[in-house]
Amino acid sequence: MKDILAAIDLNAKNVWNEFSEEEKKQVGFYLLNRYASAVRGSKMDKELAILKTNEYYNKNFFNLQKHKKLLWYLLCMTANDKKQIRSHEWIGYKLKDAATQNKAVKFLTALYPNMKEDEIEMLAKINSKNELKELAVAHGMDSETIKKNL
Repeated sequence: MKDILAAIDLNAKNVWNEFSEEEKKQVGFYLLNRYASAVRGSKMDKELAILKTNEYYNKNFFNLQKHKKLLWYLLCMTANDKKQIRSHEWIGYKLKDAATQNKAVKFLTALYPNMKEDEIEMLAKINSKNELKELAVAHGMDSETIKKNL
């Protein structure tokens, strides 16, 4: 992984041609997306890495999945102008407590049975427990029912 990130940082587009077929299959472009955008350094370096990754690589990632060489070139475009190897860190996914999230999803599904699943999940993520309690009160639920469902 470090070698691949170093090649990206150095804008080494020609490295793709040097990979064997087996090595090309092992390049995880989705995973590299997370690493390419997360660099250590000044605020400006971090912002530039995110901007370049989003503009050049993320924007059409799912449309270009079958074009591995093009994806490699786009990743190399995220290199900084100094052409130096940067320190990349993993940014994990920040998830709410799964039990709380599941309760919120169940509650919102019962409240809005015709809403799409992804919309329900979005509502569960963006609303706090207190906001969901307020919603339950607004829908005329008593405190015992609210405690039981949230």
